Amino acid sequence: MNMRRAYYSILYSQTAVNLGFSLYTMAVILFLFTKTGSTAMASLMTFVSIVFRVLGSAVLPLVTGRFTLRSLLIGSQLIQVILLVCLFYVIQTGSSAFFFLLFCLIGGISFCNGWFAPVKSALIGEIIPPDQRVKANGLLSAADQTVQFAGWSLGGVIIAFLGESYTIIITVMLLVSSVLGIILFLQVHMCAPPEAVRRRSLFASAASGWAYLFRQKQLRILIVMDVIESWAGMIWIGSVSLTYVHDVLHKGEAWWGYVNGVYYAGTMLGGLIIYRLSGKFERNLIPFMLTGALAYGMFTFIYGLISSAVLALFLVLCMGPACVLRDLTQETFLQNITTEQTRVNILAARSALVQFIFMFSIIGTGVISDVFGVRFIYVGAGLLLLFSVIIGFSQLQMKKTVQSRM
Repeated sequence: MNMRRAYYSILYSQTAVNLGFSLYTMAVILFLFTKTGSTAMASLMTFVSIVFRVLGSAVLPLVTGRFTLRSLLIGSQLIQVILLVCLFYVIQTGSSAFFFLLFCLIGGISFCNGWFAPVKSALIGEIIPPDQRVKANGLLSAADQTVQFAGWSLGGVIIAFLGESYTIIITVMLLVSSVLGIILFLQVHMCAPPEAVRRRSLFASAASGWAYLFRQKQLRILIVMDVIESWAGMIWIGSVSLTYVHDVLHKGEAWWGYVNGVYYAGTMLGGLIIYRLSGKFERNLIPFMLTGALAYGMFTFIYGLISSAVLALFLVLCMGPACVLRDLTQETFLQNITTEQTRVNILAARSALVQFIFMFSIIGTGVISDVFGVRFIYVGAGLLLLFSVIIGFSQLQMKKTVQSRM
């Protein structure tokens, strides 16, 4: 019963946080665009958020040896609540003189938010038995995609009625409810970190997650695949997908919305399928991880070659389940091969590395699109994804096959 209550408190926390942050992001971007009339200034919010989220994930190991995961989850969200209240007052003033303070607050919020994903995943690894982790991750993914879709779809309507500043208050209320849910229902026994861990130097603590990443061969292979797949993630940058819809599919902004909506629908469907068939996936994590990556790479590659808008929607719908299958089996595999003492540091280092690579892909995407055309981005991303499958198959699946024959 405690395990179930703890799991559902994490599920609710993820739902509240992600819904709140989709509303918060839209509100701040709209505020910046309205006040400055500059797309670049509005886009800077996304860049600052990614940079500080990377920094947050990178320094998380500094505190994991001194506090429990539950305490970190509560503390980071309380800090975000305080910063969001400050952000509310800055937006209320509406003065451009506060822009520097505004970006400082955005950075602080994103820094703390960078802790959520690795801590959440590490908690799932602690409270859920290995034979139930695919099912648990599948439900988390389906709920997350549903909430993200709802948040980004309805966010504009909410902001239109309430305005940017009061939309921030909704985010504050959602985070407060998340903290209360964790305090009341995440009542599982969590051991304090060992004395040797608490006495580590700051450098040793910060480096621990990165050292673990490259110490174990299976982890190294997963990280190599992650880095390659992070570069391919540039296909879902808003400016890239919009350019593709205009230049290749020859459609307007409405079809851009259709593409995004259908992809979210596919990811929701994928999460539900994995939740329902979790037993089959649990026993064959590596084959299904590679199957999902292979399908995602093939669909992306074909998507870059076609010009039919209807076929493009079908391929995007198919990409959703393939991407979710790859991501969830990979995350579960990571949870299974890491220990309670190393899990959160490894997941934090991985999160920082993936977001860091993605940040550079954002910077380079515009140049690549201008020089080679937007088709090249999708075709190149598809080839990168297929290359990661080759690496994973040769290093993980073939090794597993050899060991089973011995």
